[in-house]
Amino acid sequence: MKNGFKIMDSDMHVREPADLWEKYIEPEWRDRAPKVISSPNRSSAMVLLDGKILKGYSPTYRGGIFDATRIDGEIAEARERGFDAASQLQAMDREGLDVAALYPSIGLGIMMREEMDPRLAAAIARAYNNWLYDFCRKDPRRLKGVAMISLHDVTEAIKEARRIVAELGFVGVFARPEPLRALAWHSRYYDTVWTALEDIGVPIGFHSAAASGEVPQAGERFGDDLLLRHICGHPMENMLAMVDIICGGVLERHPKLKVAFLECYSGWVSFWLHRMDDAVKKSRSRPLAKMKPSEYFKRQCWVATEAERELPMIVELVGDDNIVYSTDYPHGDSDFPHAVEEMLGLASVSDGSRRKIFWDNCARLYNLQ
Repeated sequence: MKNGFKIMDSDMHVREPADLWEKYIEPEWRDRAPKVISSPNRSSAMVLLDGKILKGYSPTYRGGIFDATRIDGEIAEARERGFDAASQLQAMDREGLDVAALYPSIGLGIMMREEMDPRLAAAIARAYNNWLYDFCRKDPRRLKGVAMISLHDVTEAIKEARRIVAELGFVGVFARPEPLRALAWHSRYYDTVWTALEDIGVPIGFHSAAASGEVPQAGERFGDDLLLRHICGHPMENMLAMVDIICGGVLERHPKLKVAFLECYSGWVSFWLHRMDDAVKKSRSRPLAKMKPSEYFKRQCWVATEAERELPMIVELVGDDNIVYSTDYPHGDSDFPHAVEEMLGLASVSDGSRRKIFWDNCARLYNLQ
């Protein structure tokens, strides 16, 4: 709690240990499990997956938005502790966070190889989730797991989604907004996943990464320039996913599905909702959704903010019921440990809106009221 506000981080990151899969994956998959072959304690990590390097950050890259010089000193103690659960809780105390929904770092790219043995992918997800469960046991009231699922086989994804709720007590699942095999999110391939998430009552959080994985993404024309890729990838991939999910009819067919668009700022949302509404209204083709896109957004979607200067305008234009808060700890572009202070410094945001963004909306997203 800070300045009288109860605060939940919709998207706080863990930093996985290098031996996670070695320790947690089932023995039959150990020879093919991910191996972190560069230090996970810096801004980048290289991963050997099933005998082949997974495309991602160069282990020596320190430029642009990922130049973590400023934050290095702030997270030095956590790094010394291997970013364990105790250090996560200390970081939350320092920032003023009461609860955090936990997303991966290295794990954001693990599933982003299109041709992967679906059974191996499912085993990788189970191992990560079992590790995260043990991590959260340090203080399960404050540390809330968001699960990895493998969409290489929707049957395995559904099985794992049900397990992480029934057995592990997790509050959601995550996916990259870039779909595998260019298979649109509104494809019927995913319908059984959406139905399962409706049944078990947890959201899916879409979360991109600048150069983590091998699936094509916005900003790819910039090659290895991760600064330019980062600027483009996070918001633009979420914009595409939002069009896909809403205008493609997913939320029409699945009215109880909850969808979060994370680490992408929120300043684009008003423009994007207006463009979708206008395009659907003027379209000569038969729309796949019966309501206006903005109405589906307000009914079933959330978007994360990180103390943007434009937030007061966005609240005025789209309301304050669908915005959640994020610190992006411990990544190089996080404002930790002053992220909450920066949010509180937005003088034009009312205390009522702050309470919704800091807590109420996120509690509703993750069913923690």
